[in-house]
Amino acid sequence: MEVMLGIFLFVIGALMLVKPKSVWRIAESWKLKTFAEPTDLYIILIRIAGCILVIGGIFAILQM
Repeated sequence: MEVMLGIFLFVIGALMLVKPKSVWRIAESWKLKTFAEPTDLYIILIRIAGCILVIGGIFAILQM
């Protein structure tokens, strides 16, 4: 079970690191009436959260 959770965390974290604007479109853009872009701070915070998820995923996978 931990391996599946680790893989899930790793994949989501990698997506947050590589494509933070896609994560913003999925999570936040539906709340806006006008077309807008994410702020630089939001991109940085999404990438930091992605790093944390990747590290957590690796630890969960190695927890066997």
